[in-house]
Amino acid sequence: MTFTMNQLFTQLDDGVETVPAFTTSVATDMDPSTITSVEKILNYMFKDKSLLAEALTHSSWNNNMSYERLEFLGDAALGLTVATHFFPLNPKLNPHQLTKLREDSVSNEKLAEVAAKHGLYRFVRSKNTPPFDPKVIKKYEDAVKQGVPVTPPCIWAEIVESLAGAVYLDVNFDLTDLSKVFKGLLMVDEIKLPEDEDDGSSEIAGAQDKLYGICGKRKWPYPSYSLVKEGGCPHEMKYIYSVTIETDNAVLSVEGYEKPAVNNAKNSAAYLWLRTHETIEMGSTNGRVGSTIFGPRDYSKKVSN
Repeated sequence: MTFTMNQLFTQLDDGVETVPAFTTSVATDMDPSTITSVEKILNYMFKDKSLLAEALTHSSWNNNMSYERLEFLGDAALGLTVATHFFPLNPKLNPHQLTKLREDSVSNEKLAEVAAKHGLYRFVRSKNTPPFDPKVIKKYEDAVKQGVPVTPPCIWAEIVESLAGAVYLDVNFDLTDLSKVFKGLLMVDEIKLPEDEDDGSSEIAGAQDKLYGICGKRKWPYPSYSLVKEGGCPHEMKYIYSVTIETDNAVLSVEGYEKPAVNNAKNSAAYLWLRTHETIEMGSTNGRVGSTIFGPRDYSKKVSN
């Protein structure tokens, strides 16, 4: 079904009032205890229970109902909610920093962890869907109980987004009310704002070229980049690289920050190597960027940021 703009908006004398573009006609047949449990986790009671039922229904369960539309809406709404939270906190925050804060708050990896922490995956209705299969869930929960490092399935992030979409509709598109529900779940207040000096310049253009040039000028072996870590959801991969250079006196290796692209990760390592080396030449290793000088071929130790 499609809607015209006139159907989506009602013109009033004092402005434009948005109204819901659709109403859910499918009556909820979800177990009342499930509804109560999820409402308790969210600390929010739905006016329209069918929205909650829709948010917890995978497409494999019912051809006429799926959480995918609500997931789409919730994805956008959560992004805007955290953006409006961080934007006024510090006028010096630049777009790179604001983007990073938003990613830290609502990335698929983060949302999947939220779903895992609160057990939201247990309430999804699905059929023959591995991430929601009881055996897969039990295997995950057993690993957590045993203290085994385990990453929750990225698809679990969809649950949080669909629930956010359901709440957003239920509060009539009020971002303030949506924020009240999800701010605590996402632990937004616990995310540390970047320091004033950390303006995202770890990705400065030309950092690798500059480091390459310094090595040539000083007749050092050229930089060697190594992948330290990669992870995340398939379309949100993150990388950490280190760069190692054998100088006149020792081998100096510095680890960069986590970045969403390989080149950016290498650029970060190169930039931090340059900053670290400047600190060492000045006769000090104090400061925000830590450093460690390794003996030849000893690359096992990690450098703190």
